[in-house]
Amino acid sequence: MRNPVLERVRERVTHKPVSLGPVPPLPFDAPRGSAEAVERLWAAWAELGIQAVRCLNELEAFQELVARLRERKVQNVLVDSRTARAYPGLIEALEGAQLRVIGSVLPQEESARYAELRRWATAEAGVTDVVAAFADSGTLWVVGGAGGMRCASLLPTLHVALVRRTQVYPCMANWLAEARASGELQKWVEESSSIIAITGPSRTTDIEKTLVLGVHGPREVIAILIEEAQ
Repeated sequence: MRNPVLERVRERVTHKPVSLGPVPPLPFDAPRGSAEAVERLWAAWAELGIQAVRCLNELEAFQELVARLRERKVQNVLVDSRTARAYPGLIEALEGAQLRVIGSVLPQEESARYAELRRWATAEAGVTDVVAAFADSGTLWVVGGAGGMRCASLLPTLHVALVRRTQVYPCMANWLAEARASGELQKWVEESSSIIAITGPSRTTDIEKTLVLGVHGPREVIAILIEEAQ
């Protein structure tokens, strides 16, 4: 395969257009948020072991979230400020159900920082929004950075992702193309310290091929798909 950088140099030197060949087709192509994309995503989630539920609106999603947390006897929930801004009313719904919401900026001072991290470690569940969900793989795209807490999707044994139907893309390539065209891609790169790709619960296999869940991340992942935007 030819190096694109060298091809650009060659083109500038020769002043002749250089063809890099046809653009490969997308692994799965369907309109964003379409019934076809959602159906494919649903099937992918089932294969990955992601528990999925559909809700008509955000209010119904919050009720479903609280019910799932109560089923698991969760008392402490990690929620970052990015998710709270994306879903107004979420914190009130959790606190109204007598759940303790944990989420703050880590202090700079070392001892205070570790004390806050120990407090985060008491959370049995983390709730996050997503940037996108990819139908072809079932992957959830979660952003870390200013206001975005990586620990919310990595530290607790249960991760609950809130996904709007408009965030369901056929594949990553489709999201990249759309985000680049709209300018959102540059925004995410500048504002985010990390992008976390979540493709099911954490799975680890030892040398004897014994599968263990939850060693390097959540043992359980729940995706709540919200049909209507508020």
